[in-house]
Amino acid sequence: MAKISFLQAPTFKVDVEMPRLGSTPVKVSVTYHHLNRDQLAELADSDIAYTREMKDLTQSEEASVADVTGKAKEHQLVQLKRVVAGWGFAEELNDENLQALVDHSAETAVAILSAFRTSYEKAREGNLKA
Repeated sequence: MAKISFLQAPTFKVDVEMPRLGSTPVKVSVTYHHLNRDQLAELADSDIAYTREMKDLTQSEEASVADVTGKAKEHQLVQLKRVVAGWGFAEELNDENLQALVDHSAETAVAILSAFRTSYEKAREGNLKA
């Protein structure tokens, strides 16, 4: 029997269905950074903090839709920079294009981040079946 390592590759690829307005979704290959347990905990902690901030913001009488949108874009950008190592879009993966994606395609950012989380959930489910 061949020996395998318990260590994960530093990156992994997932074909993500990207929503397209007025069209059918298109699959795009996204390469993600593998995160260890501590890094995943940090990512989850940032999600929890974001949820609390959004709750406070949306309960504020002074908050505007622009404020909420700005906070959401800021959070998505940080998360995408942390987990995305490469992608199959025509545009190069860089800070400018990540910002453009967050600014112009909220549903695409959500799809990319959801696929990352789903990958870890599926791996965990596979371990539970053993």
